[in-house]
Amino acid sequence: MVQFKGRRYSLKLDYSSWNALEQAAARRNMRLNQLVDELAVATNHEGNFSATVRAQCLAELKTQIEELEGKVRLQQMSGEGISAALIADASPAPCFVVDGRNTVQKANGPAQKWLGLAESALVGRPVDQYFQVKSTQTLSQIVEQFGQGKYQVFPARIVCLRPGRLIMAKATICPILRRSENDLIYVIMIDVG
Repeated sequence: MVQFKGRRYSLKLDYSSWNALEQAAARRNMRLNQLVDELAVATNHEGNFSATVRAQCLAELKTQIEELEGKVRLQQMSGEGISAALIADASPAPCFVVDGRNTVQKANGPAQKWLGLAESALVGRPVDQYFQVKSTQTLSQIVEQFGQGKYQVFPARIVCLRPGRLIMAKATICPILRRSENDLIYVIMIDVG
C-alpha cells in the first residue's frame, strides 16, 4: 500500500519490481509514493495502472543494464594502466576510441561537438557511418597491422558529410591497446586547428 496526498494505491509487486520502482524514484530524486502518484496521474487514475507501473519497472531495469554495459565497455578499454577512455577524455581535440571491428567505443566531448552528435548516437556504430578515413592504407589494413602488433601512427584525412556542409580535417590513427590479434583498441584523433 502506498499513499500520497490522501490517495491510496494498492500495488501487488514482486520484490524485484519494488526494488526497481524504488531505484527509479531515487534516480528522479523523489520519494516512492511521489513516483507512484505521478504514474497514476499519467494514466488519469484509471486505465491499466498496473501495466504503467510494470513499464516503469522495466524502463528502470533497462537503464541499469545500459549503465552496466557502459561501465563494462569502459573497463574493457583498459589494459595494464590507463584506460583508453581516460586518454580520450583527456584529449582537448576530438578523439574517437575504436575497436578492432572499427566500431566506436567512446567519443570525447570535443568529438561529440565536432560531429554534432551525442555519444549515445555514436557508440556501437561503425566509424564509416559518420566519416570516411583517407590514408596511405585503408582503415582495415591499418587495423590489421595493429592486430599483428605493429605499433605505428598513421596520418589520415577525415571526410565527413553533414547536412549542408562537407567537413575535412587531418587526423592521426594510433593503437592504444592490443590483447590479441582480434582484441584491440585504437584512437582516431582529429586535428581541428
